[in-house]
Amino acid sequence: MGPDASRGLLDRLYAAVARVAERASERPGWSLGIALPIVVVALVAINRWVLLGFANSGDEYAYLYQASTLAAGRLWNAAPPFSDAFTLNYIIFDGPRAFSSFPVGWPLVIAAVMAAGLPVWLVNPILGAATIVLTAMLGTRLYSPRVGVLAAAVVGASPFFLFNGASYFSHTFCGGLLLGAAYLASREDRTPAWVPLGIGFLVGWAILARYLTGVACGIPIVLWLLRSDGSPTGAGRRGPVWRQLMFVALGGLPWVAVLAWYNVMFTGNPWQLTTLPLTRGLWFKSGWYYRGLDIISTHLQRYATWTPPVLVGLYVYYLSKAPRELRRGWLDWLPVCMVVALYAYVERGGNQYGPRFHYEVYPFLVIFVIGSIFRTAALVSIAQRRAFALLALSVAVMPVTFAVHAARERHVIEERMDPSRTAARAGLQNAVMFMSGRVGTSRSIAVEDLTRNSIDFSAPVVYAVDRSQAANCQVAAGLGRTPYAYEWDWERATSVLTRISCKP
Repeated sequence: MGPDASRGLLDRLYAAVARVAERASERPGWSLGIALPIVVVALVAINRWVLLGFANSGDEYAYLYQASTLAAGRLWNAAPPFSDAFTLNYIIFDGPRAFSSFPVGWPLVIAAVMAAGLPVWLVNPILGAATIVLTAMLGTRLYSPRVGVLAAAVVGASPFFLFNGASYFSHTFCGGLLLGAAYLASREDRTPAWVPLGIGFLVGWAILARYLTGVACGIPIVLWLLRSDGSPTGAGRRGPVWRQLMFVALGGLPWVAVLAWYNVMFTGNPWQLTTLPLTRGLWFKSGWYYRGLDIISTHLQRYATWTPPVLVGLYVYYLSKAPRELRRGWLDWLPVCMVVALYAYVERGGNQYGPRFHYEVYPFLVIFVIGSIFRTAALVSIAQRRAFALLALSVAVMPVTFAVHAARERHVIEERMDPSRTAARAGLQNAVMFMSGRVGTSRSIAVEDLTRNSIDFSAPVVYAVDRSQAANCQVAAGLGRTPYAYEWDWERATSVLTRISCKP
């Protein structure tokens, strides 16, 4: 195929994609009626059949633990006896209290769903569908209906979105709040008081869900609200800056009060976060200036394997080359803001589906790239033609990328579920299983991330850390349970379960 034929094919493909997007935007009712059930069903299917409904990360389990506690009508649980045997990442044993160290904004949502008797695994899929809608709405408002539809399609096609939307992570919820706030801030008429009030409320809840992300993204969104429309007074249709900021603050005030009260209940200080004991040492850790570069490069690698591979490259290109009429102020820079905010935080993120610390800014990145490529009804330049070709190829490989990730993650989860499955196969009752080392061969996990028990330790089997035979026997006797030792056999990629003898 010659150059002219290739260009003709590319032009026809571009025109066809743009035409389909425009037709979908002309019939939003039909489009949403078809797309949203597909998104929800896809995310539920991934949760149930790929991720097996398992909280694959310690973060996810901590959120579920916290939500179960709130749904039970309390802020903390009674710490178990011999609590050092039940060490669990992100769960704090503080004297007689046991509680999650994480922010409360997302667990409040899960707790409400639990109290209503609805399945928890349905929450993020519904929020994922809302993310697709908000992405389309924001892309439409910032650029055009064509851009809105295509940005939503690219977001929805990526494993980055699909796996996080099927998980129990807080990112889908936090990202939805920030998209909603940005949508309000993008109005032409920002003078009504409910606009900054709504932005303050949404950003405040996002901060209560994910402290750093809410602040790092909330500030640029508020600055976008305060943009000038070029009138002689500099105010345009936004109203006076002091008035807008006052209403933003009032909108966020309820969440400030909740956070202060929550901190007082746990730490005795309204300014001391429950996350500090675990995260304080990660900020500006020794060598952070070069380790930060290493970690950010890892995040970029994950972008390339969980999203269309050229997406970040196109974002950087258009960030420097996009003409003035395509600029959307601080919203264009949200992905950069997250990189800057995370640079001194020396933590890769543990188990994750893609660069999850950047999930909330992903739709903004996609909207900016799609808005830059699809700014015209037809391809008009060589640079635009190349960008479209690269993006089309990158999106085309997403099904293959998804299949690879799905097979790998399911295998990892099956290994991590082995302790509970082993206990079920053995028919253990009134038992305590002491686990040692790490579990799994594909991507092993420390047993301190698998000592997962009900909030009242009432299950037939409880899971503990193996310390020594004498210590294990002491714990088992104190609990009145039969002790078993669990160990992962690395050579055979399976486990060994042994009853512990505590006879003198």
